[in-house]
Amino acid sequence: MDIIFTASPLKAFSGSLFLIGFCLVLGVGNLLLNYLPKRKRREGFFKRRSPGCIAVLLLMIGGVTAVVTFNAYQYGDKTVRVQALEKTERVVKCNETYCTEYAVETTDGEKYYVFGLSKNTWDKIESGTCYRFTYYPLKPLLAEYLQEENQAQSLYETTGYITLIERAGC
Repeated sequence: MDIIFTASPLKAFSGSLFLIGFCLVLGVGNLLLNYLPKRKRREGFFKRRSPGCIAVLLLMIGGVTAVVTFNAYQYGDKTVRVQALEKTERVVKCNETYCTEYAVETTDGEKYYVFGLSKNTWDKIESGTCYRFTYYPLKPLLAEYLQEENQAQSLYETTGYITLIERAGC
C-alpha cells in the first residue's frame, strides 16, 4: 500500500477549530468592549446596541460550528475503497480574487464520492486507479429526524475531513 496523504484528526479539523476559536474570541471581546464604561454622551439606540448584537451573532456562529464539528468527530471516521473516475480542476471566484478547487470523483460501485483535495495530493491521484480513503463524513445535525424512513439512499455521500489516502488494489 502506497500512502499518498495522511493527517491526524487534529490537523484534519484544524480549520474548523480555528474558526470556532476566532468567532468565540471575537464575540467575547466584543461583548466586553460593549460593557466597558463609556463617556457620557448621547448615542442612538442602534449605535449602542449593535456591538452587543454582533457579539451574540459571532458567539452563535462559533457555537453552531463547534456543535457541527463535534458531531462529525463523534460520528467517527469511515474508510471506503473506491476507484478514481475523474479529476476536476475548477476556478471559482473567492471574494475579489479567483481560487482553484481540486476534486476527485470516485465510486465504490454503489455510491459516488467527491473528495476535495489540495493541489499536491490531487497531482498524485491517477484516474482509473483504486484508493482507500479514510475520512470523517459530514452528518447534518437533524438528518435522523428529517429524513423519511422509506426514502432511497442517495447516490452521493458527503465527504468531510480526510485523514488518510492510500493506493489500494481494485
